[in-house]
Amino acid sequence: MLDILTDFRQFSRNFLKVKNKRGMLVPFVMNEAEEYAYSRLEQQKKETGMVRAVVLKSRQQGLSTLIEGRFFHQTVTQFGVSTLILTHEQSATDNLFAMTNRYLDNYPVQLRPALGASNAKELIFSKLDSSFGVATAGNKGAGRSLTAHLLHNSEVAFWPNAKEHLAGIMQTIPNEPGTEIIYESTANGIGNVFHTLFTQGEEGKG
Repeated sequence: MLDILTDFRQFSRNFLKVKNKRGMLVPFVMNEAEEYAYSRLEQQKKETGMVRAVVLKSRQQGLSTLIEGRFFHQTVTQFGVSTLILTHEQSATDNLFAMTNRYLDNYPVQLRPALGASNAKELIFSKLDSSFGVATAGNKGAGRSLTAHLLHNSEVAFWPNAKEHLAGIMQTIPNEPGTEIIYESTANGIGNVFHTLFTQGEEGKG
């Protein structure tokens, strides 16, 4: 059981449920794109102790599913983990949080951590002192008041006022082992903040 709880591949196959293209609930088994991204994230974490990643993605590859599952796994199996998901618009925020709630609803009852509070934006696991929250980048000051250990910035190329948002949000993430920051987006032209981040990443900067 310990291996299943600590190894994400085993954890996802056994405990996480996702909707397939027919709308049916099935075990989360990573596809080729997800396996590649997961391996790269794990390699970086092994080498540096943390994750700082920028992902340029195509649609329907499942990268958001992977990141949500990866962060859910850490939040419900470890003590003191604070997770924040930030998206470009409210509908995307709602969709990603619905995915997280689906993970929780289908997680085995005997393993499910005690839920201290829940609302449309946050799950708080009281006995683990962990939390999983979502926010929308269009909201002024979104995420600034939180201290997060795992941060998923989604569709960053489409954020309004992305530079200002990221400047504030990045101050909430300690530069400590175990922390993870993942920026992902489909392309939206050149010259925007996400394009700059991706270019710097390719050059080994930042």
